[in-house]
Amino acid sequence: MIIKKILNNNVVISDNKESQEVVVMGKGIAFNKKVGDKISLIAIDKMFVNHFGSERQEMEKLVEKIPPDIIEVSKEIMLLAEKEIGYNYSEKSYLSLTDHLFYAIERARENISLPNPLLFDIKKFYSKEFKVALKAVEIVKDKLNVDMTEEEAGVIAMHLANSVTDYQDMATTMKNTEIVKNILNVVRRYFGCEFDENSTNYQRMVTHIQFFVQRIMNNELSEETDDFLYELVQSKYPEAFQCSLRVKDYLLTKRDISISHSEIIYLTIHINRVVNNK
Repeated sequence: MIIKKILNNNVVISDNKESQEVVVMGKGIAFNKKVGDKISLIAIDKMFVNHFGSERQEMEKLVEKIPPDIIEVSKEIMLLAEKEIGYNYSEKSYLSLTDHLFYAIERARENISLPNPLLFDIKKFYSKEFKVALKAVEIVKDKLNVDMTEEEAGVIAMHLANSVTDYQDMATTMKNTEIVKNILNVVRRYFGCEFDENSTNYQRMVTHIQFFVQRIMNNELSEETDDFLYELVQSKYPEAFQCSLRVKDYLLTKRDISISHSEIIYLTIHINRVVNNK
């Protein structure tokens, strides 16, 4: 690979084997090099295909604005997230986190701490992302000597969770988290008890509700109907079914969202598993 443009010592523009323009990241990848020089493949940490010219422009603006050490820390955090979470994050995700870290580190250096009202829910609903975010805070402390709060770790976790669904923005992710929490509260109140949040069935229900809420926000709810299965779960799991109807009422009255029989069926099955586990 040949260097087409150097953004800084760690980021360059090149072409891949398919002649697609790519952003290439690697520590010291452009050190003592110039345009036209070859890139050492073993020095490459991450490579993005530049599908849109706007992404390259964003990257160039980011590199001009943000110190190289913060860009390098952001890359290290994203590579850790890819390893721990098992998701290949996009260039947009890298840009988003790097931009956020830049301002978060500035705030931390000025001892400005912002509250995070969703911290408790983030820990529960995005546990993998939060564990990575806590390690990210350690990386920032180790590499940049900046102390960041647990609240800030929660925001980093939201960035990671938001990036898995690239079509969402942060505001949508936070709104989704609020709806997930409210649905779980409906279930708790209906049965009048707390559930084992470490159980596999509970985690499955939370995951189902998370994707269910994502479909709501993207108008992707299933319109399929299966009257036989609907009547079956109604008779076989009456308590879980009635609880699902409470969830349906909450969504309709508080969010003006109507859900189909098929969504009720799947929600009933997941609730019943948790109730039986309890």
